[in-house]
Amino acid sequence: MICNHQAKIQAVCKHTFIPVKRLRVLRRPVSERSQQASRRCRRCADGPIQTKAAGDVFALDFDGVMVDSEPEISSSAVAAAAEYWPEQFGNLDQATHDQMRRDMRQVRPVLVNGVEALVMARMVLEEPGCVDSIIQDWQSVLPATLNKWKIEQKDLQIFFEDFRNNLLQNKEDEWVKRHVMYPGLEETLKACKYPWYIVTSRAKHRTLKLVDAMLDMQWPEDTPRLYCKLLPPNQRKIETLQEILAKPMVKEQNATIHFVDDRYETVKAVAGEPSLSKVQVYMADWFVTAHSAWEEACSVASDVSQHSAQSTFSQLQV
Repeated sequence: MICNHQAKIQAVCKHTFIPVKRLRVLRRPVSERSQQASRRCRRCADGPIQTKAAGDVFALDFDGVMVDSEPEISSSAVAAAAEYWPEQFGNLDQATHDQMRRDMRQVRPVLVNGVEALVMARMVLEEPGCVDSIIQDWQSVLPATLNKWKIEQKDLQIFFEDFRNNLLQNKEDEWVKRHVMYPGLEETLKACKYPWYIVTSRAKHRTLKLVDAMLDMQWPEDTPRLYCKLLPPNQRKIETLQEILAKPMVKEQNATIHFVDDRYETVKAVAGEPSLSKVQVYMADWFVTAHSAWEEACSVASDVSQHSAQSTFSQLQV
């Protein structure tokens, strides 16, 4: 059985999560699992569960939690890499291009900073079979690769930032369509009666553009609901959650913060931070969580509870 605030947070997923002390794992959408699993989830969908919580505040990561941004970052990276390294890329045939995109989707879980996708694009082109090494040890592979190529990451960062900004400025509709909001999230957030924030490593202007286009919410540049460019993510998100905890609205209501992220390293760091003992931490797994991180989280699980999307949506919208 899951408590009411655990049911609420599942409004941004589909069906299942695993409680792990203060760390909870939100499972993948049932559409990606078997029909048998779907039937099991429907059978476990019972009514509302009562709680004594004084209040709830939600802090949501953006990429991999609210939006599947892999199509945009991967397609932009492949196009930018072809422009930055024309000799290596040349004229890609369709089969090679399609394989690159498949590989890019596989390695997306370990990407932290958008510019890293540019390096990944060249690697999967030049080194077939490198996907496993990227996933297993990206933090070591990245600097070693840049050193081998004799390229500074900051130079790539400037180039890729300009490239993506030009896409946004000149092909905005196409750029927006490359982002996919997870099913049910738009309706849930629009009806949500609880305070919620976006905490993301994404640039502010791109986040605001997507909030406007996908949620039809026009947030000002100085909105207090948006925390952007949180890099490195572990440290900056801990600081951001500490800031949200200190807000009068949160302190006066003795509210519980529910933090959702898709990186196991980040949720593990937040869950282990003593100053954030009032924060409930969740790891989303409906797209970008690496298999190894998922296995590590599941290995310490003591229970598995299931709840239907329909009933959890109603919990968040009351």
